[in-house]
Amino acid sequence: MNTKYLHIAASIGMFIFACPAFAEESKIYQTESTGNIQYHKPSYVVQSNGRVIEADSFGNKQHHKQQYQMKGDRIYQTDKFGNIQYHKLYGVIKK
Repeated sequence: MNTKYLHIAASIGMFIFACPAFAEESKIYQTESTGNIQYHKPSYVVQSNGRVIEADSFGNKQHHKQQYQMKGDRIYQTDKFGNIQYHKLYGVIKK
């Protein structure tokens, strides 16, 4: 698994357990090594139903990019219609 995506999956997992009661939508931003948010890089939107969608630097959702769905303690890839691809496990969230 690519290191970039592993870090994103870990961030999503930590975000879920830190904020169990989601607002309507929450965002995950990429940061540099010192912790500064990189607003010019893509971010991720976490919807209340557990769906994770990439957003561009302006905040527009990129529905044509790979999307993910959180189900229980697992993160799965989804197809373009939002159907979970159970044979494509992306990551596991550990407490």
